[in-house]
Amino acid sequence: MRGLLIKDFLLLKNQLRIFLLYIFLSVGMLVADFNPVFVINYTTLIFCMFTLSSISYDEFDNGYAFLFTLPITREQYTAEKYVFGILTGCLAWLVVTIIAVIMNVLRGRGDTWGIAVLALLFLFLAFLFLSVVIPVQLKFGQEKGRTALSLIIGLIFASAFLTVRTVKIFKVDLSAAAERLTALHQGPVIAVLLPGSLIVMIVSYLVSVRIMKKKQF
Repeated sequence: MRGLLIKDFLLLKNQLRIFLLYIFLSVGMLVADFNPVFVINYTTLIFCMFTLSSISYDEFDNGYAFLFTLPITREQYTAEKYVFGILTGCLAWLVVTIIAVIMNVLRGRGDTWGIAVLALLFLFLAFLFLSVVIPVQLKFGQEKGRTALSLIIGLIFASAFLTVRTVKIFKVDLSAAAERLTALHQGPVIAVLLPGSLIVMIVSYLVSVRIMKKKQF
């Protein structure tokens, strides 16, 4: 797996300009006093997307046929994509979170701990995002994968719209539900999201391994 990680990080090095562009963009948004939680979430998701780029590089010009002549298994290849996505996402998350906390302290604001906790929650959501996009990309490839992801996002928005319409029809009090959610302590929420995201990622990995085992090169 170490060799695969080195390969993907070398590919990432070739995209160094894009890498630095997103970092400078994130720092610029923080300096311009954008919502720090939004900036952290945005940057983390963008860097997680580099995993999809690495899969596209592997697929290009019948690359899988060559790649699997090397002493690696399909399980190792699949696991490496998750590890690579977690490493790149965590790296971006850590850098931007530290900058956001420093900017918050310099501005004399007292919600630094809240920013750090919310940033941790969004890191778990980034892991859930990886759990969805990696098996989709492995299953459908670059072109069809974009279509599949667009359909998934469309279904999510359609579900949200239908939920809102249903709530209005049945006159459910959303304000009371929102107050209960905000009253929850962040510690228990993290304690639930951490094992939950790990379970989802393990299931996603098993699905991805099954997809890779069925692929013919």
